[in-house]
Amino acid sequence: MDKKPAKKQVPPEADQFREISIPILTGSYFNLTQFDFSFKDITIFDIQSEDFENYIESLQPNIKAQNFSLIRNIHKQINFDHDKKYAIVKNNPRENFNYQDILNVYHLLLIIFPSDLQIEHIIHYIVEKDFIQLSSLSSWDKRMTGESPGELLFASEEDVAEINEFASLYFDRLNLVNYIGIAIENYITSFTASHYHYQYLTLFIALESTISGNQELTYRLRRTVAILCGKDGFNCDLIFENLNKLYSLRSKIIHGEEYSIAKVQEYLPALKSIVSRAIIELLIHNITTNKELNAITTRLAFGDRAKITEGWKSYKLNIFTIVDSNWKQLT
Repeated sequence: MDKKPAKKQVPPEADQFREISIPILTGSYFNLTQFDFSFKDITIFDIQSEDFENYIESLQPNIKAQNFSLIRNIHKQINFDHDKKYAIVKNNPRENFNYQDILNVYHLLLIIFPSDLQIEHIIHYIVEKDFIQLSSLSSWDKRMTGESPGELLFASEEDVAEINEFASLYFDRLNLVNYIGIAIENYITSFTASHYHYQYLTLFIALESTISGNQELTYRLRRTVAILCGKDGFNCDLIFENLNKLYSLRSKIIHGEEYSIAKVQEYLPALKSIVSRAIIELLIHNITTNKELNAITTRLAFGDRAKITEGWKSYKLNIFTIVDSNWKQLT
């Protein structure tokens, strides 16, 4: 019998070599430090705060000058009061650092608040055993979908408690590989798509993940999303009809027909809001498969959102997406 090849020996110290990354967000009018992710051992810092300076210094004690030359360079890019920048950090990065958790915080904020919130910089550290060293800084040009300063994230302070409650639910139920995870992935991708029509199509891919099979796709998508997002029968009817207009434009783009890019830009905010609300409702209901979701919604009428699953709770989270999805009629 042939002998199995000897297993390659990995030096013990190799297991200790890893990277810690700190994303720096821009694009928020609201103070993001009010959101609580302590249950994931995560904090959001204003990068101009003393708390953030203390955190950075704790990573590399006694070399403050090296640490803060980099931070000061980012400070210089802050040109006005609303151009705040925020860092998402693991409180104890030496212990089980998971960058996906940090990304999921960013993704959650973008799901609740369709906006120009984005990662503008990432600070990279290298960890070798117990030694942490500043490695590099990655930066990207700021993206703005509207006129300067762009579509800033805006929340109400009275909504913070509800958002923090939903954040815990989001992390408990997040599954990146099921149909809800696919919807989230496409929704997030839409914000970095290179052209408006790509953004538009990617948002529809997110919605289409809620439908199993391909029979009567348009009708079933419109009906399912209307039931998910509509507060009552009136709102469901409005969403159902708006999705007809939105889907007609999507079909023109897909099939190479002539379409108006101005109409794409006009429709994008409403489409983003509908996808945002749909993902929020999918997470609240937490139904395992889209096939099961479709079977349930088929039996329900417009206005029966609360009957999809037992114990459903209404989360407002963002009044702007509710208005855009439930109350604005597209022309």
